[in-house]
Amino acid sequence: MIIRIIFSYFATGAFSILFKTPAKYVPLSALSGMIGWSVYEVSNAYFSIEVAFVLSAFIAGFVSILFSNLFLVNSKIFMIPAVIPLVPGAPAFFSIQKFIEKDYNQAINFAYATFVAAFGIVIGLSMATYIFSFFNDFFDRKRILKYNNSIKNK
Repeated sequence: MIIRIIFSYFATGAFSILFKTPAKYVPLSALSGMIGWSVYEVSNAYFSIEVAFVLSAFIAGFVSILFSNLFLVNSKIFMIPAVIPLVPGAPAFFSIQKFIEKDYNQAINFAYATFVAAFGIVIGLSMATYIFSFFNDFFDRKRILKYNNSIKNK
């Protein structure tokens, strides 16, 4: 498990370089991918695969948005490479292979795993984006109300 987590850091870093992430953000981008994969590894041991993908994508997305707000850059710099370790490449390949071999039971099992992973990533990233924007809006409203009250009191 530890070896897979370490390799996820390097794989995410390599994809960050391929996606032309600025060099100073590559380690943070790789860290966000490693955090997402770590959450997947731990949650897959205790929960179902569906929950593991949603939770890991949520944490990876949340960390990516957090990094983007801290460094005032676009969240895509961190978010796209962060989900690379979660992308279901092997199950997609095996589902097509099993369909070609006419082993439909195995093909459907692999296709199910592919769709669960894909939808889990989408749901997790959407939840992270929505929750982060909700809190940003909440704190912005609070700041605006405080500013308006200070103007009224003058």
